[in-house]
Amino acid sequence: MEDRRFYLDNVVIPEGVVSTSFGDNSTKEIPLFVNCGACINTSEQHINKNDHGRLDYYLIYLISGQLEDIMTSNKVLIKPGEVIIIPPNTPWRFKCTGERIYFYCVHFTGSEAENILNEYKIGLFPKVNKTSVNNEIPKRFHLLFDGFSKKDRFKTKDLASYLEGILIEIARAIENEEFDKSILSKSIRYINEFYTSSIKIATLAKMENMCVSLYNKHFKSIMGMPPTKYIMKLRIQYACELLANSEMKINEIATLCGYKDANFFIRVFKECLGYSPLAYKKLH
Repeated sequence: MEDRRFYLDNVVIPEGVVSTSFGDNSTKEIPLFVNCGACINTSEQHINKNDHGRLDYYLIYLISGQLEDIMTSNKVLIKPGEVIIIPPNTPWRFKCTGERIYFYCVHFTGSEAENILNEYKIGLFPKVNKTSVNNEIPKRFHLLFDGFSKKDRFKTKDLASYLEGILIEIARAIENEEFDKSILSKSIRYINEFYTSSIKIATLAKMENMCVSLYNKHFKSIMGMPPTKYIMKLRIQYACELLANSEMKINEIATLCGYKDANFFIRVFKECLGYSPLAYKKLH
């Protein structure tokens, strides 16, 4: 299993609440407190579980693969781009399936945690929060993870602000997804699921009963870019995650992201981000 986990090292916050290195605690002394976080990236099918539940909230943002709820008889399937938040004292058991399971997660608590989730209209599991693609969410997670390396007395406040930034971007993505449901919902859902496959714009337009020119016009109006660029951004975003968090070769990543020609993938990646996949990997 390839993963990274981030813990607080027995930090005592000003109000006197101690966070252990295992990260499982509950506090009402401060508004928002981050216990720990992780980036899980593996090709192994496994069970992610806690049969007794934790004292804090558990947020998962799925990037690739699927999570199948096997705790209850009601089958719940979590797919890429979706967010779940498991409330305190709630057992969970998910079967992780797919060629590669990749997700970000964070555990948090605090006196205002419930109110903040309600304000941003982010539902608790078994509700699955469906989000439109939002490149800001992974960026906010990386800020959170970097925050664990800080050593000064502002560390816990920084982590809380990074977490709220994640929640804001999730709320924004949920609202965008709800708007997209009424227009181009079938094709956008198809793109989000099959962006690593060959997708023809004519096929997408036919899904929405439009001609290609009208479809392109509506798509750009809603998503802020043409469908071809949207597909490219999804692929490059996925490539960035694989480059930063796996030891896969460039040609393997190119294939997984939907590019049969590794050289073409390298050229597209460089045009999009300004540097090559190898340079990106070294930076991360």
